Amino acid sequence: MRFTYVIPVAAVLLSAARLGAQPPPAAPPPPASAPAPAHPPTPAEGTPKFDPAAVERGKALLVAQCGFCHGSNARGGQQGPDLTRSDLVQSDENGKQLAAFLKVGRPELKMPKFDLPDKDVVDLATFLHATIASVSDRDKYKILDIVVGDPKAGQAFFNGAGRCNTCHSPEGDLKGVGAKYDDVATLQGRLVMPRGRQRRRGPPRPGQVDVPPYLQSTAVKATITLPSGETVTGPLVRLTDFDVTIYDPAAQQTRSWLRSGGRPAVTLTDPLQAHVDMVRKWTDTDIHNMTAFLATLK
Repeated sequence: MRFTYVIPVAAVLLSAARLGAQPPPAAPPPPASAPAPAHPPTPAEGTPKFDPAAVERGKALLVAQCGFCHGSNARGGQQGPDLTRSDLVQSDENGKQLAAFLKVGRPELKMPKFDLPDKDVVDLATFLHATIASVSDRDKYKILDIVVGDPKAGQAFFNGAGRCNTCHSPEGDLKGVGAKYDDVATLQGRLVMPRGRQRRRGPPRPGQVDVPPYLQSTAVKATITLPSGETVTGPLVRLTDFDVTIYDPAAQQTRSWLRSGGRPAVTLTDPLQAHVDMVRKWTDTDIHNMTAFLATLK
């Protein structure tokens, strides 16, 4: 009998709860004089701002106190590491963590302790954070003058130690190369990055022709020797210990083979191998002189 009373009472309470659960009243509209919502920050607005005076004081302090180990720009020296890559510096909050670290140092790594005034630590931290921000925002770098070499010395290197004239000619394939690129910085970049920048992921930008690396004239060629002795050659698409893929120009499609124990054998031929080898030999002077020389080939 008790259950006959409990069930109706529960049902009544549940119904009352549902009836009482009214939706909240709508928020009143903002007055006509209410300010418009703030727009999302632009990239420039989102860039951290640093007090120039504090940055200069911090730089002077770093040179005087830390430069002998970490370099005059905090990017590393003969003994100390690059401070802009330090986890502690990157996670520092206005000098708080940096101050605690400086007070104890790292004796086991020959890092002495520094008892600096709080304001000096804040200045030092400001300089370090400003340096990190400038390094991470490379798209805003502005090259004022990249042609600082000697064109005649560059021509001598081209025909002499660089042995560039064994494959190239100013009157042939390099004719007009100085006017080919949008700016001289791009021309110099091709000296040290012979294949240019890697393709970006995602769809090509408007007006950009997205050509796969294996369809470019400088693509690495692969010659595959099959167990039958037959050889197949084509631009390399992929090579691992487990498979190899080339592009077959005749069939205009890719072809793949499984690999095991280095079989089938693959021989690579890189038309830019001489340029790749040269990367290890370039000196700054050679690069500057060659850039100046190539820039004259209009």
